[in-house]
Amino acid sequence: MTPGQLERVEACFHAAVRQPPERRAAFLAAMEADAEVRTEAARLLRCADDETGEDAMPEDPLARRLQRLLAQEAPARRIGRYRLLREIGAGGMGSVFLAERDVDGMPQRVALKLLHGIATEAGKRRMARERALLAGLNHPQIAKHLDGGDTEQGQPFLVMDYVEGLPLPEYVAARAPSRRQRLELFLALCAAVQHAHQRLILHRDIKPSNVIVREDGTPVLLDFGVGKLIEEADNGATVTIAFTPGYGAPEQRRGDAATTATDVFGLGAVLFDLLADTKLSAVRKGAAPVPAPGAHAPGRRRLLSGDLDRIVLKACAEAPEDRYATVLALADDVAAHLAGRPLAAASGTLHRARRFVLRHRWACLAACAAFVAAGAFVWRLDVERQRARAAEAAAEREAEYARASRNFLASVLASSDPAVARGSPLTTASLLAAATQRLARHPPPDRAMRVIAWLTVAEVYASLNDPQPGLRAADAAMALLDARQGAREDELRIRALRVRGLLLGQLNRHGQARSAMRKMLDLRARGPDDPAGMARSYQDYAMVAAAAGDEAEADRAVRRGLRVLDRAGIGDSPERASLLSGRSSLSSWKQDKALALRDAGRAEDAARAAALPPEDPLWVALLMDAARSRRTGGPGSRQGLAYAERALALSYRLYGQDSKTTADAENLLAALLRDVGRLPEAIAHYRQSRAISTRLGLGAVHLARLDSATAAAYDVLRDHPRIVALLDAAIPHLPDGPRDIDRAVLRRAYLRRASSLRQLQRYAESERDYRTAMRMIAGEHGGDSPAYAEALNAYVLLLVDRGRYAEAERTLDRVRAILDAHPADAGVALRMWVACSGAMLARARGDLDAAQARAEEALRLGGRDPVINAVELARVQVLAAEIAMRRNQAHRAQALLDKAAPQVERLEIGDRDWQWARRAIGAAKNGCGTAQGAS
Repeated sequence: MTPGQLERVEACFHAAVRQPPERRAAFLAAMEADAEVRTEAARLLRCADDETGEDAMPEDPLARRLQRLLAQEAPARRIGRYRLLREIGAGGMGSVFLAERDVDGMPQRVALKLLHGIATEAGKRRMARERALLAGLNHPQIAKHLDGGDTEQGQPFLVMDYVEGLPLPEYVAARAPSRRQRLELFLALCAAVQHAHQRLILHRDIKPSNVIVREDGTPVLLDFGVGKLIEEADNGATVTIAFTPGYGAPEQRRGDAATTATDVFGLGAVLFDLLADTKLSAVRKGAAPVPAPGAHAPGRRRLLSGDLDRIVLKACAEAPEDRYATVLALADDVAAHLAGRPLAAASGTLHRARRFVLRHRWACLAACAAFVAAGAFVWRLDVERQRARAAEAAAEREAEYARASRNFLASVLASSDPAVARGSPLTTASLLAAATQRLARHPPPDRAMRVIAWLTVAEVYASLNDPQPGLRAADAAMALLDARQGAREDELRIRALRVRGLLLGQLNRHGQARSAMRKMLDLRARGPDDPAGMARSYQDYAMVAAAAGDEAEADRAVRRGLRVLDRAGIGDSPERASLLSGRSSLSSWKQDKALALRDAGRAEDAARAAALPPEDPLWVALLMDAARSRRTGGPGSRQGLAYAERALALSYRLYGQDSKTTADAENLLAALLRDVGRLPEAIAHYRQSRAISTRLGLGAVHLARLDSATAAAYDVLRDHPRIVALLDAAIPHLPDGPRDIDRAVLRRAYLRRASSLRQLQRYAESERDYRTAMRMIAGEHGGDSPAYAEALNAYVLLLVDRGRYAEAERTLDRVRAILDAHPADAGVALRMWVACSGAMLARARGDLDAAQARAEEALRLGGRDPVINAVELARVQVLAAEIAMRRNQAHRAQALLDKAAPQVERLEIGDRDWQWARRAIGAAKNGCGTAQGAS
């Protein structure tokens, strides 16, 4: 075998040995085209698996070397000044670790690449070459070289920038970027490769997995491990290099010299993956040519066939001379496609004419329209005359209905005359009650006027969010309408269905509410063209669909409403602001804070541009959306607090105290106050929201959600008897339905009650609740999810309290293993509480060294995350201070208590550590010292 084949045998061995034995054959077939290399790698794998060594062929030096590699321990946790945190990637020749080093007292995260096994001369040459290549590159889309050297065992390593983001395939799957965004990302990648070529460097292994995409959508090219200088000759020892099946250029398979055309091929292969609905490696086997992406993207075939198919096929041509001459030429054609210009990859008069029309589509359309206009003019006049007549008739009916509504309201307000009221207090509710009684006793003689009067009452009740009397009025209007059918009544029927749907939604009768709104949409779609009214109807339907838990249907309704406005040319308007507000609420429920914040801002801009009056009820919804979208913890929640306070004040002015809108505004303000640690105020607003909701008769489910939220505020204060009482009442009514948000509320309620039962030493009941919550999480997210780890971490404290230390240690080890396996999903706050659990377990065992180490780790984590509020951080500081005091470190304990003091002195928290801290702080202020205060 050639030296190049031996290198590939080693690469295949290292990659396949990590696979389960039953999958190794398929893995080798996909990785390596050379049958001789596959056969030798498979033989070595069998030798490595044979514990007796009878078939290990001891005379084979390569086999002995690879068996020694398997027996080696994992790399040291520290290499030079770098501390290895975890493995983040592995290839045939090496592994990449997330590492950390101190820079001026601050931790800096880097990516450290380390060769597998024994450092062969070939491996050392390759690592040295990669270091040299990276040192000559300086581009924002190429991972920077920072450092390198050899370990104490002689293993070469390379240090690069750590790029936070997702590999390109995962990014595309998770974010589903638009076609333009994918092409713009590809152009940035081309710029990185062109930069390397200008410095006479080839990459030679461009593929999707070697591209990381940052959060902002910019790509970064990694792994120049098989790269080389353009003028560097391919000698006999290295002419056959490693490449990825499916993405390797034809000349790489043949072992020919690589050129810039090889990287052009790799970029074309990446573009295929970006455009098609499948990976190139899945459709291209062996020496097969690269197909057109349009053939593998049925949903986008029309968009891809033509320019983009031509670009990919030219970039991935079998013969290097048939490809684009440079990466810049490839990028120019992609940019030309985006701009609508002719491509270099296409030629001919037809293509250029088509591009001319696409570039000047409006001028060409205007010219065509001029020819058609003359013939259509007479027909258009007739259509417009008929439409004008219909609009005039509709306007007359609308004016008639409006006059009737005004007359009825005027007659209601006449009862405010002191001579009529006779000293009784006048309120909106009393006026509406009087109007309802008068309608029932002395209805207007005209049936249409009776319908309008009942609808007016129902609409006022709906705007006040007082649903029960409003629904009775709406039902009275519907009964009158059902008695007679006719086109003239359709507009009144639309009003009646709308208000009935809104009132049913306010009563949480979601199925009936959606049915009414669907009928309203169908009736409006059959009626005269009214884009603004249709958009309002879609928004009303979206609101009840979202309340019913069908966020997907609500989102579709919002999008349809926006399309109606776009087609009609209606820009900034109250209707657009209302639809954007609804979409912001949906995004907040789905935890997409970025989209929620964006739509809330757009809705506010649209309302201002439309000159919406400051007392318009829509402002309450807009302000609540702005507050809700900023509820991310830390500074965001403090910004949202100001919006929530304005929303609540406006709701009281417009709707008064007995309104569901006011109850919702109270609840939102309470949640934001809880986020920023203003707990007594939060509890007061939760109580007010519940009192309003009770008076309105909003139902057990709504009240249970409020009780659960109130219990969360008491949880921070550690008022365990009150928490248990609230959740005992709430849990039987909390739904375990299809909505993620409902299931999450129920899980958190079980976990919170379990924690309080533990503090009250009701251990059997606590364990029951913990296990119920963990079963729910495992069924929904799996037993190895971060959500499950969070529940397990809480369960650890129950095991500690019951003295089951060995079981607690095993459980905590499992928690850490889950978090290590899901680094991107495990937040800083969860890791902080895991460190606190470790500190409490070590403290209970009497291992104060370990307890202090874990407590200090929790402090470091808590200081890094702005989302962790001051009360939570103070709790960690108090725990660390108590442990420091036990170790006779009075100065350290005092420093920690000084930081925690503002929260400790402000809040009456019923937690043992917190009470210790109150005594210690009081003693220090009285001059007794921390030690006496802690005793």
